[in-house]
Amino acid sequence: MRRLTRTMTITAAITLASCPAAITVATAVANPGTSSATRVALGAAMRQCDYSRTSVAPMLPAVSPPTGTGSALIHRAGSQVVAEVHLVDAAQPGMHYDVGLIQEPRPSTAPCGPGAPGTAFTGLDLDAAGTGTVTIRDTVRQGTTGVWVIVEHPNSNSQDPAEFYTSEFLVPM
Repeated sequence: MRRLTRTMTITAAITLASCPAAITVATAVANPGTSSATRVALGAAMRQCDYSRTSVAPMLPAVSPPTGTGSALIHRAGSQVVAEVHLVDAAQPGMHYDVGLIQEPRPSTAPCGPGAPGTAFTGLDLDAAGTGTVTIRDTVRQGTTGVWVIVEHPNSNSQDPAEFYTSEFLVPM
């Protein structure tokens, strides 16, 4: 029994050391509504407006494989939610992206594009090195329990974005 306990302790320590995202998730859940910021990785997952993953993949070659990496630093400031979004895509210098901050919960049938209630959008242009940062904020709506970020490169030949990134998890409010 003692050996099993020691093995489990070592396994837990290795898991926490090798997966810093697990620490961030635990912190985000433990401190909802505080003014401390939560860092969220951006992944290449297409999501519906209720934050569920889209079950149908966008059509290729209309959608480019993602070449960038990004993160968002999200916090609450009084009655506002603020997201500082960072994107690095050295293969796409000068590229324009649309960045959205979306509040949950919302029905899957509710829209979440620019102008929809509970959303805020702005533009992000990468510099010559392929890096960019933008800050986006919105008033927290009554009943909001979490927020997430979407970063999209519009596609002139399709309704699907040419490239997209979304938050890896919902940040509790």
